[in-house]
Amino acid sequence: MALIHSSEDNGKQGLEGHQDMVCTASPAWLGKVHPYFKDPEHVIVFKLDVLLLTWAFVAGLMKDMDQSTTTQAYVSGMKESLSLYGNELVEFTTYFSIGYALFIVPAQMIQTRVRPSVFLPICEIIWGALTLATYKAPNARTVFGLRFFLGVFESTSWPGLVSLIFNWYTPKELGKRLAIFGVSGVAGNMFLGILQAALYKNLNGVNGLEGWQWLFIVSALYLSSSERELARTRLSKHGMTTSKLIPFDLLVRKLRSLLKSPLTYLFLAAYLQFAWSQRANSYFLLYLKGVTDAAGNPLYSTYTVNLIPLGGYAISIVCNIGLNALSDWKGWRWQVSCGAAALQLVATSVLAGWPKSHPTIMTFYFLTFATAAWGYALIAWLAEILRKEPEARSIIVAIAITLVYVGHATIPLRAWRVSDSPTYPIGFPLAAAFCVGSIVSMLAMRFYVNKYPNILEWGLDWRERQDGAAEEASDSDQTNGKQNARQTTREI
Repeated sequence: MALIHSSEDNGKQGLEGHQDMVCTASPAWLGKVHPYFKDPEHVIVFKLDVLLLTWAFVAGLMKDMDQSTTTQAYVSGMKESLSLYGNELVEFTTYFSIGYALFIVPAQMIQTRVRPSVFLPICEIIWGALTLATYKAPNARTVFGLRFFLGVFESTSWPGLVSLIFNWYTPKELGKRLAIFGVSGVAGNMFLGILQAALYKNLNGVNGLEGWQWLFIVSALYLSSSERELARTRLSKHGMTTSKLIPFDLLVRKLRSLLKSPLTYLFLAAYLQFAWSQRANSYFLLYLKGVTDAAGNPLYSTYTVNLIPLGGYAISIVCNIGLNALSDWKGWRWQVSCGAAALQLVATSVLAGWPKSHPTIMTFYFLTFATAAWGYALIAWLAEILRKEPEARSIIVAIAITLVYVGHATIPLRAWRVSDSPTYPIGFPLAAAFCVGSIVSMLAMRFYVNKYPNILEWGLDWRERQDGAAEEASDSDQTNGKQNARQTTREI
């Protein structure tokens, strides 16, 4: 896709030249459809939504379907078929997370040297093939290997797509677009639940394959040059810089700036704890499968277990898009993030106490699905803060996701053990503690940015750049003073 990279420089024309050139970029037929499209910027946003955002949504949907198939398959017959009676389900996530964590930062750095339009689709094809291969896995060890390499190639997707969205949308458009992309994962899980229920009911035993095996099998317009210039101009009017293919030495300097900035560590502390807390509803299916009636019989059939979480996913989609649209409209980035984190704190605190009422447990489990807006408002806020640092904001997101998956590879081994299901005496209290830590970190971010607002205009190395500008101004003043003195002497 030609729109994938916004940094190609087709000339050194001035901003006014760009604006003059793109005034006629709006296709005439769109302007006739509705007066709204007579504005070239509206056409750009429409085309970006149709092309980039739709592609990102579908890619995210397929990625999360691929990631979640093992849990769906586990409760639909895979456990018994492969004799997974230990902690294998958690270990599947661990191996995936190891591959993801090891390669996510290298993948982002590769995309500063190779066009994402080439790199991302190749990786998508490979991870689709790995997902397909899982249906033939004879044992847990084979699944471990496949999950590791699935993590390697899927590590390119989420942060890569987020970086692209950063580079094409203005701050007022960013939050809800990130949320729309983000709920692709939820939509993937919804579709996967419906799909697995249907496969279990209709294809279990067909051609000698069980329903869970069928799950792995089934899961397996351009912008013109003038419109690309308009896209860059739109962002520059909002003070945002777009990323480009950069030399290695510049990449190293960006990394050094990141490592020296307190903002990096505050964002990581806020985002990591958010992501780790979200594990609280990852094993909802295990709870549903284990619920029994008064006679000790399963309360829900396997078919129903796969469908119940759909309500939670629907809540997540509505809240995520709605709250992030509000954050765009009002500019409420940290407010939405902290509010969602506080809601998660309430839900996980109640679940940590594990009430004896099944309806109460279900209520607060479903409440955890309403809190995902937390992360996307936080990422949109980071993009606004680092508006002058396109490469740095992409790398910091990659570092954050790397560390998220390091946590996903290790924390569940103790906090979310299958043997501790469904009460998770360590997991739920830890999730509540993460909520508190994330809120504190976000408030510290707000304090830091308010104290040092120059980061918005100068970037992470704002002190050095400000000092350099001051020195240049001083030298210029001295030069002008000498010239004026000589002119005065001649006049005298």
